Amino acid sequence: MLHRLSLIVILLAILLPSTAMATNDNESPSSWFLELKGGPFVPNVDDEFSGASPFKSIFGDKHSIMFKMQMDFLFYKGFGSLGIGADLGFYRIVGNALADDGTKSADETALILLPIGVKLSYRFDYLAKEYNIPLVPYVKGGLNYVLWWITEGDGSIASWGEGQTGGNASGATYGFEFSVGLAILLDFFDPQSARSLDQETGINNSYIFGEYVWSFNDNFGGGNALMVGGNYWLVGLGIQF
Repeated sequence: MLHRLSLIVILLAILLPSTAMATNDNESPSSWFLELKGGPFVPNVDDEFSGASPFKSIFGDKHSIMFKMQMDFLFYKGFGSLGIGADLGFYRIVGNALADDGTKSADETALILLPIGVKLSYRFDYLAKEYNIPLVPYVKGGLNYVLWWITEGDGSIASWGEGQTGGNASGATYGFEFSVGLAILLDFFDPQSARSLDQETGINNSYIFGEYVWSFNDNFGGGNALMVGGNYWLVGLGIQF
């Protein structure tokens, strides 16, 4: 039994790398990586208020979905892949505005976030490419610039105060962001379909993935900004082409 197991291990060690190498040799050139992803998110707006919780008072304990799209240019492909790119997100959560006495009114209000980022990413896809192991861990880091605004029930931007002491409830907050994730190479489960997809569309590889994000959008701690960061999960689909 041990002898058979040893033979199987040796055969796999010989065949899997050669199979993966043959697949890589037949792939079309690729320099881009596109991700579409989303996940539940609650911005840490209340962290900047001592004892007060305006976000929770308006929106309660519910969350909404952060949607993101990221495009990377892969400038290095060797022992893993290095990429630089940009991402764009969208987030909207709806609640009930507060009346002058602090109680909830029937008027609807919404907080909208539009994060824009520049990211550097490293994907350890060496084992997937060379040894047909379909797990690709990765890390990312970069800068964020988050446009935000608060709307009233009719969709117009809300305002606060009156005259010179007031203004529109809109602005922007910048900061930085890190994430770690794990992707699963879908080509592993159906190599023939993956090769056909590459030949017909130029898509080399496709992945499903999950990542955890640490987002620090607070003007680098400088104050005078609406804090719109937080920690959250994203899941999505990625393609390399």
